[in-house]
Amino acid sequence: MDRAEYLDRLICNQQIQCVVELDGRLDEKRLARAARLVLDAEPVLGCRFVESKSLPYWERRDDLEGLKLCDVEECETAQVPARLDDFLEVPGDPRVDPLVRLKVLRAETDTLCVKVDHVAADTGGMKDVLYLLCETYRHLISEEDYEPRPNSRGDRRLCQALKKVSLPDKVASLRHGNPPVPDWGFPFRGKGSDDWAFAVRRTTAAEFRALKESTSSLGMTINDCVLAAYYRAFFEAARPGAGARCTIRVPIDLRRYLPGERAGAVCNLSGQLYPVLEMIPGEELEGTLGRVHDAMEVLKEKAPGIGAAMVVAAFTAPGQWLTAAVYKRMVAREARAGKCDPYLSNMGVLSEDGLRFGHVVVRDAWLVSPLQWAPGFLMGVSTFNERMTVMVGYADAAANAPVVEEFLDHVTGDLGALQ
Repeated sequence: MDRAEYLDRLICNQQIQCVVELDGRLDEKRLARAARLVLDAEPVLGCRFVESKSLPYWERRDDLEGLKLCDVEECETAQVPARLDDFLEVPGDPRVDPLVRLKVLRAETDTLCVKVDHVAADTGGMKDVLYLLCETYRHLISEEDYEPRPNSRGDRRLCQALKKVSLPDKVASLRHGNPPVPDWGFPFRGKGSDDWAFAVRRTTAAEFRALKESTSSLGMTINDCVLAAYYRAFFEAARPGAGARCTIRVPIDLRRYLPGERAGAVCNLSGQLYPVLEMIPGEELEGTLGRVHDAMEVLKEKAPGIGAAMVVAAFTAPGQWLTAAVYKRMVAREARAGKCDPYLSNMGVLSEDGLRFGHVVVRDAWLVSPLQWAPGFLMGVSTFNERMTVMVGYADAAANAPVVEEFLDHVTGDLGALQ
């Protein structure tokens, strides 16, 4: 899974991030110490990714004590959003850069951003890192010499999920494991590789509760509603022909198959679902929602996500050099055609209990999904304290801002109509 995520650096910045707004100020020395201890508690985080034509591997770094993991920048409150975007846009190289990096923007209160490299961890792993950081920080408040026990034997492999699934269910899941050939793409302008920006929409707690209640009464999930709104916005933006069969890729956490939905260690442990919907001109929102729900129910019948994960494992099995060569051709073909199936990454709920820094209260928080290069398009969704954040990172901001902002307006407009 790590090798596959390393190849995905061809299509996105491969950084999963979390923004945390606090009602006071953190102790920067304690925070930096906590970040350093996290690299020991989950050993992969203290490694660098070493390339090899046959089988790349993780190598423990010998410069951990000299790494600057946490940076504090003082600024005016009005400057925080721009400075935050600057840090969110910073890419990473797992061969060189630390796999965990922190930035504190210090105005009247602190805003913390935590950056984790996707080559080592998916969203579930990112949450594990985040909660471990908070737990370590809290321990250090009362115990300055605290050191967490290293998780040196924790299982990071895909097989920890595979062995929980029966052979018949694996075979059934494989029926949905291969992604279809992309037949549409976002109408980007420019090269789509620089001048990055983020478009964000956020609900209030009351709006989220209303959406949750209405979807529950319809027998749907929040994810069904977001996916339906996403499809409708993409139909409007990409304008496929009537009857076109369109796919949106939906990552799914395979920790669902493990006891307590916890992996053995920080890792990548995700599969994908590939719902396909035909374009029906003039269809009402309720119709799209019903079709999305039906498509997702079929894909979730037998071991959802397992088949796609097995396909990825088979794809990387021949060795890194051959796999990379094949993948580069696939990416180049999509770039020439301007067609790439969009992603919807519902990163789930951030735990209020896990996201605590002692006496400094967390006012708000949201996750930031990887920023894809054109023609790729990824919309991330996360929830904290009954507030949902919908976010898209994109490139060539000067040219693409109007169409991306209009796109998110369509998404949130439909979500509002469902409340």
